Amino acid sequence: MLKSIIIDDEESARQSIKKILEIYLSDVIEVIDTADNLIEGIGLIRKHAPDVVFLDISMPHENGLELFNYFSTISFDVIFVTAHQHYAIDAVGLGASGYLLKPIKPKEIIDLVLKINIKQKSAKTYRSEDQWIYNNHKLLVNHQKGVHIIPYNKIIAIEADGNYCKIYRESDEPLYVSRTIGSIEENIPKKHFFRTHRSCIANLNYISEIDKEKNIIHLEGIKIPLASANFKNLIEELSRLTNTTS
Repeated sequence: MLKSIIIDDEESARQSIKKILEIYLSDVIEVIDTADNLIEGIGLIRKHAPDVVFLDISMPHENGLELFNYFSTISFDVIFVTAHQHYAIDAVGLGASGYLLKPIKPKEIIDLVLKINIKQKSAKTYRSEDQWIYNNHKLLVNHQKGVHIIPYNKIIAIEADGNYCKIYRESDEPLYVSRTIGSIEENIPKKHFFRTHRSCIANLNYISEIDKEKNIIHLEGIKIPLASANFKNLIEELSRLTNTTS
């Protein structure tokens, strides 16, 4: 069963969502806690590790969209709740699983929750928790205008440049972020990413060739260095990953 948290400054909205879930989806999802402001809600998310968060956008003190500034990774689905249609674009752009317009209609919330339930059930059939995290979690990095949200499985490689990093992404331009490579390494799934060099991390799934003579790794049209001392461990990790996912 899915665990959910509701964050909304209006008690009537919290009760409305909770009542709809209890009446129509009691065998699919349960509300384990509620909050009337973002800061309290963030504490509840860290405490309960929910599967789904219903989040109001327009709240006093802090806008619900600020949620993404408090987490390095997002491991739960977010359903934004708003009375304003124009907020929906921002919500979807930030990676929300969907949004509900107030007043909330039962059919809309039912459809969204069932869709999320199917997605999460399917994802959890992967052989390991690490594989599930790799395919479903995302890396969050701040920038001047907001937050970049990058799925782990779209990251090809990460290259350090002082206190900045260059993140190579599948089918997209490289992204420069104000994060050290060490702080990013702490969050990414270890079984899929390998520190090839003090300045580089490679996604094992994108490696197409290893040039041992030149100590170079080829990944999807880019090249990164390989410390010779790491060659044996890299081969072992590639073999393990192949055996695990085959």
